[in-house]
Amino acid sequence: MKFLIPLFLVGLFWQSHAVERPNFIIVYVDDLGWADTSVRMMDSDPESASDFHQTPHLKKLANRGMKFSCAYAPAPTCTPSRKSIQFGKTPARLGYTFVHDVLALQRKLEWKDETSLADILKAANPDYITAHFGKGMAGEQMKTIGYDFTDEVDGNADNGNFHGEYLSLKNRSPLPPDNPKRMASLKKRSVEFVNEHSGQRPFFLMVSHYAVHVPHAARADLIEKYRKLPRGKYCKDDDYLPVDEISKSMKTGSWRLQYAAMLEEVDEGLGAIVAAVKQSGQLNNTYIIFTSDNGGGLTPNGALTGGKANLYEGGLRVPFVVAGPGVKEGTQCDIPIVQWDLLPTLHDYAESDQALPEQLDGGSLRNVFENGNEGEVARPVEGFVFHYPCYFAPPLSVIRMGDYKLMEHLLTGEQKLFDVANDYGEKKNLIYEEPKVALKLQAAMSEYLGSINAEDVEDVYKARFAELNRFEANARDVHARTIERANGDESVIAMANEKLEKDLVRFEKNRKECRENMKGTTF
Repeated sequence: MKFLIPLFLVGLFWQSHAVERPNFIIVYVDDLGWADTSVRMMDSDPESASDFHQTPHLKKLANRGMKFSCAYAPAPTCTPSRKSIQFGKTPARLGYTFVHDVLALQRKLEWKDETSLADILKAANPDYITAHFGKGMAGEQMKTIGYDFTDEVDGNADNGNFHGEYLSLKNRSPLPPDNPKRMASLKKRSVEFVNEHSGQRPFFLMVSHYAVHVPHAARADLIEKYRKLPRGKYCKDDDYLPVDEISKSMKTGSWRLQYAAMLEEVDEGLGAIVAAVKQSGQLNNTYIIFTSDNGGGLTPNGALTGGKANLYEGGLRVPFVVAGPGVKEGTQCDIPIVQWDLLPTLHDYAESDQALPEQLDGGSLRNVFENGNEGEVARPVEGFVFHYPCYFAPPLSVIRMGDYKLMEHLLTGEQKLFDVANDYGEKKNLIYEEPKVALKLQAAMSEYLGSINAEDVEDVYKARFAELNRFEANARDVHARTIERANGDESVIAMANEKLEKDLVRFEKNRKECRENMKGTTF
């Protein structure tokens, strides 16, 4: 005999069950270097943390969770990373590999049909509510990929994939002094979202900061705090000059002080979000991840070589801290991970009975979150491939497999090989000492790039020259129409001529830079 359960009891059971699903929060910082926080990403290396910046809330998160000494962003610049983390695929597979990827723009690629982090959780349980606040993917509205709450719905709040300088990109209204880089409003919206939904429905919140990207901007009170602190190891006297003696572009303090102040306000936002989750009683049911979209935009990056926009460790290795139910507390994990692992990780923790999307590159990090260095990550693709066929920097393809990292110039074929497990500063090139290792890695990288029909650097250059030709043709067309409408007004004609001349000089400069880069300078 079957027992019939009243519908209202079914509803109560479903609601209770839904609340038991874990919550997820990702705090995604812009251009934050591996060694920029006050948390040592590697216990054995004092240079893996800043001796000047203060991130106390991140320290608390690390103390009750796990930090990773070898976590990678998907790319050394923001746009490809912000697409990759959403969809669990490499930028190369998605077809967008660097900022202003001219080939992807020429092909008019779209990603609205991809399965996002938000989609994964909604498929696991339709009761999940999702939010994305802050910097988005260029040309993509986050609400089209599964997010219930986004900045786009607020009209003037949308800053897209730009730098968080304005209330609106359309009219360029400046942000008020108490909301530099939109850090205050991001904190406010995030806390309000947590207060409204935590404990009521399972939620996913992604907070994508515009800080600490240039142009730097920070609260005056925090700048003054750092002005009075003792100098750190890498701070120079020039960083502490009085306001009227430094660059005119710096209205409230030097870049070092602004940077430190920005980072502290980002950390304050993290602390406010954690406090809201704790007050709701959901802290022990919430996974909180703090990381960066690419390597540091400032130098030095601790012991790492390079920084943003190149594929040395300084451009790819980022801070990564996670805390949540089952995550080992107060530990360091040295197993290499990459942000395209996060989609299958959320799928795993949400206990979804839906199949993962096809052609993913990442694997669930649950086993390493819970077992540290004793854990393992099972991925459908061996190694991490970073493809960067860029026209404004040395075009490279890179693979990290096991302890080794191979870098190959796409125009000259020049290669470098490093044992980054032990030589993470990439000081010793092993390309001539370990030829078999290099061949193995090169074969794996070539096979992967061939299997996904990765962008060819020659096609990228062709697309860039074609784009510059379009820009020039458009500038000439605008000039001609302006002259026609001027009706002989000499002042209007003079201004139009001046603008066209400046545009033509800029376009030719861009072409010259491309031609110089095509000669294949070393890296």
